[in-house]
Amino acid sequence: MQTRFKIGLLIGLLAFTMSCKKFLEVKPVDTLSGSEFWKNEDDALKGINGAYRLLLDKFLESTLYNTGDFRAGWWNWFNKRNLAALGRNDMLGGDLNSSDNSAGPKNWTQFYKAIAAANLCIDRIPGIQDPGFSAQNRKALVAEARFIRAFTYFYMVRLYGDVPLQLDPYETAIKPRADMITVLDTCIADLRSCEQDLPISYDDPTNRAVRATRGGALTLMAHMYMWKAGFDAAHKQECWQQTAALGKQVMDLGVYELLPYTKETFQTIFKGRSLEGIFELSLDINYGVQFHSLIAQWVLHEPIIHSSGDLYGGFGSEITPKRIFLDKIYPAGEPDKRFDLWFDDPYSNANPQSAMYLKFSSVSNPSTRDYDANFLIFRYADLLLLRAEALANLGNQDAEAITLLNMVRTRAGARSYSGGGGPALQDAIFLERAKELWGEGHFYYDLVRTGRVMDRNQCENYLTPEQFQRRAWTWPIDLGAVKNNPLIIQNEFWSR
Repeated sequence: MQTRFKIGLLIGLLAFTMSCKKFLEVKPVDTLSGSEFWKNEDDALKGINGAYRLLLDKFLESTLYNTGDFRAGWWNWFNKRNLAALGRNDMLGGDLNSSDNSAGPKNWTQFYKAIAAANLCIDRIPGIQDPGFSAQNRKALVAEARFIRAFTYFYMVRLYGDVPLQLDPYETAIKPRADMITVLDTCIADLRSCEQDLPISYDDPTNRAVRATRGGALTLMAHMYMWKAGFDAAHKQECWQQTAALGKQVMDLGVYELLPYTKETFQTIFKGRSLEGIFELSLDINYGVQFHSLIAQWVLHEPIIHSSGDLYGGFGSEITPKRIFLDKIYPAGEPDKRFDLWFDDPYSNANPQSAMYLKFSSVSNPSTRDYDANFLIFRYADLLLLRAEALANLGNQDAEAITLLNMVRTRAGARSYSGGGGPALQDAIFLERAKELWGEGHFYYDLVRTGRVMDRNQCENYLTPEQFQRRAWTWPIDLGAVKNNPLIIQNEFWSR
């Protein structure tokens, strides 16, 4: 991709059309001139807001968020040809383009717009001459921009592997793809330099989880280290140690907790901004954000949403989970509130498509199928299980890993894990992540970084070792980026 980010273009990007909460308000594009903008703290907030919105727009343009849930398979796809293409790793076929802009993740342009906006904030905010803009707030906003940039690169690495590394808002030279480990190391060092500048929490509850915090930065680094551990064998022990330490830092902040799973409260967690949320992208119908390419649209039916095409008189979901997978993660006879609360007619007894997955059922208008909740990126249960996984992999801290695993299992009303360490514990933690986080976009990435994507028992459409080495787990890079930048080389598996 050409990285010709001119200042005028970047300022325009920051003014992307939006109407949101206080920290999401921006001026019209024609007022963000170089002579007027970057004058005070309010301008700095608008700049940060613009970066968030550009990142959100990438998630809004396609099925990006749930790619991690669909690419491993284990779903009955019925007539959803585009999702079926994801599930069989057919990323170059025509079915992927059939609906929902499912091929959208191939194009990384919008990611780089968000990075460009963050780069500009990092460069410009320190120079704002405003006596009312405290040094502490200035550093916090710069750190927030660094978080947005690091998170965007992390997400891109999991999609494409190696990506061009752009840190200078005024750089005009085209660049080749940087090794993904180098990208992650750069981002980790950047976050290390500013994590203390980020607030632990915000006084305004509307900012909870949807703005960067110290806990968010620590959790992001923990995920980066676990991704590194899967691809950097020489340093995997160090990566697991770092993840375990970062996870403890998050726990010690004392601002997150596991909320009870009850029929009355579980939707609060998955609507967002709860005490369990660490980082989310704000998706609020009350502020003009509407989205329809999300798992909720395909796994629900009447009376929660109007069924697409009036399937089975309105009582048919477009896709349903396969029984073989449900039996694997929720064995018969084992108590689990998640199975009881999140699944309605899970085995489709009423009709072939009557099953519903209720985890994401916060729908504001059943007729228009408007989803009214945030994109949950990191939450406390995820962090606890990630730390448990790191401790179990280290091999000498099994007791603490089991304690963390059982914190999540106890909240779910499941029996405590009572087995030993080693592979059995590692498998139990992986399985717990699958059942706890299913629908939140983690599953396929967990399969990839642990190598389980090559296990036919774990991944319905598993990869061979040869396919994995040729990076069949990545997305093909949009041909426009390859044509525009002669230094960009397509991922090997997709070079056909």
